[in-house]
Amino acid sequence: MRAAGACWRRALTVAALVATSAFLRAPAAGAEDAPARLQCFTMAQARSKMEAQKLADPFRCMRDIALRLQAEPLGARLCQLGEGLIYEISLLRRDGHIVKILVDAFSGRPHSSSIGVDSTDN
Repeated sequence: MRAAGACWRRALTVAALVATSAFLRAPAAGAEDAPARLQCFTMAQARSKMEAQKLADPFRCMRDIALRLQAEPLGARLCQLGEGLIYEISLLRRDGHIVKILVDAFSGRPHSSSIGVDSTDN
């Protein structure tokens, strides 16, 4: 009985992620409706932006998120999302899937649009 509940929870989670993914990939009706694109910086650009704008430490953000999600941290990239700066943090979950979490680069808190998209192609 307990396993059936866990199975349903997992199925609903997967269905929600698929629906969200399909919605995010749908073509926008107009240019003003289009979601902001994620544009990531090179390491040199990221270093200069971190120093100039006093951003949160990416390694601390990566460690905190990994502890919260019980996953292994793989890497972090500084990116621009619309007008703001975010860290895209890659984590390896215990089940072997890689997830990407968006973290606000100024506060170090998870970004509001972070959905933890599963990025493995099994």
